[in-house]
Amino acid sequence: MERHDNFRVQMTRPKRFSWSKFVVVILAALTLLAAAFGLYAYMALRPMAKAESTVQRVVKDKTSLTNLHDLTVDYRDGTTYAVLGTQDGKQKVAVMHGKNGQVKVFDYGKGLSKKSLKNKLQDQYAAKRIYSANLSEYQNTLVWEVSYQSKDGSLNYLTLDYQKGTVYRAVNGI
Repeated sequence: MERHDNFRVQMTRPKRFSWSKFVVVILAALTLLAAAFGLYAYMALRPMAKAESTVQRVVKDKTSLTNLHDLTVDYRDGTTYAVLGTQDGKQKVAVMHGKNGQVKVFDYGKGLSKKSLKNKLQDQYAAKRIYSANLSEYQNTLVWEVSYQSKDGSLNYLTLDYQKGTVYRAVNGI
């Protein structure tokens, strides 16, 4: 009998599944994943945010533009930044070359708008998807630097005059 009692004492009750512990572990794992993703996003976007603040500071120092917004970046010939602003109540665009910090100001608003640029690309160039359309400078002229995918699937690149829409350069089938 003693042997039978000892056997019962050594037997343990099967453990129950604890939903509360399961929920706590899942919430902790989700919190760690969200924190890791947030840190990754912050680290990935920090260089562009730093460049944007630097460009805005330089443009404010070298020009009389105010209300700076809509920064675009073009990497055709080094890094070129374009930022929209106002001067004496008129829309202007400042183009800054990253390599030398030179800033040029152009009139904005009397040229191809983004909507008309998109229509032109779809009608004349059979653009299926537009990847980027950035303002830049080419031969002392304000231009649109556009990369797009045509209906046949090829990647294409255009440099269009901002005022007239004239093509300066076209690279097809990259």
